[in-house]
Amino acid sequence: MKLTGFAFGIRIVKSFSIEDKLGAIIDEILYSDKSEFNEKIFTDLNENHNTKVLFNRNVEGNRFTITPRDFIFDYNIQNSFDSEYQKYLDSYVEVITKRIFSNFKINNIARFGFIIKSDLDDKDQLLQEVSEIIKKHKGMDDSLSLRFNVVTKKPLKMNNDFITEDYDNEIITYNKQNPTSPLSFSVDYQKYFKPELNIIDDATQDFATFCNNALNSFKTTYLKSENNG
Repeated sequence: MKLTGFAFGIRIVKSFSIEDKLGAIIDEILYSDKSEFNEKIFTDLNENHNTKVLFNRNVEGNRFTITPRDFIFDYNIQNSFDSEYQKYLDSYVEVITKRIFSNFKINNIARFGFIIKSDLDDKDQLLQEVSEIIKKHKGMDDSLSLRFNVVTKKPLKMNNDFITEDYDNEIITYNKQNPTSPLSFSVDYQKYFKPELNIIDDATQDFATFCNNALNSFKTTYLKSENNG
């Protein structure tokens, strides 16, 4: 298995007030002190209605999407997964969750998200049992698209004895677009807050801890099982 990329995302309840602030938010992302999401990584901006996408036309896959609901950073690994993951996680926390969410009074946080992307070898242990089941019904020489999710309820008891309906969701995806493309494998870790958080600091687990715990789970579940297989 080769780790190829990751994505950070936070979703809020749609806020119409953010629509008028998207330009200022873009400036903050690009030009604020110590931001890793600067003009060196993002040289271009695509605008479509209330969606703004920072990207680099010379680097496929790297983009930062900002809408009245989402703050999503997608990144393809250039050299080292661990070091690049840590660098951009630190900056995402500092610039997005601490600076922008505070300065622009962004409330009603609905979901944390973290995706880990990888390519699998054709003989990867992780896919053997699944592929055997698939082959009993249909060959998979040309292409494959397999997606399933696991939901885990995570209710919290609040100070006033109110119990939330929070839950975690893991979306596991196998994909092979054509006979010559690599077989990709990704896990999308999601934490839902029901009801939504008033402010991001109300989360019992901050965004960095959420991502680090998810990465540890991925390495334990998939990388160690692969190495031991």
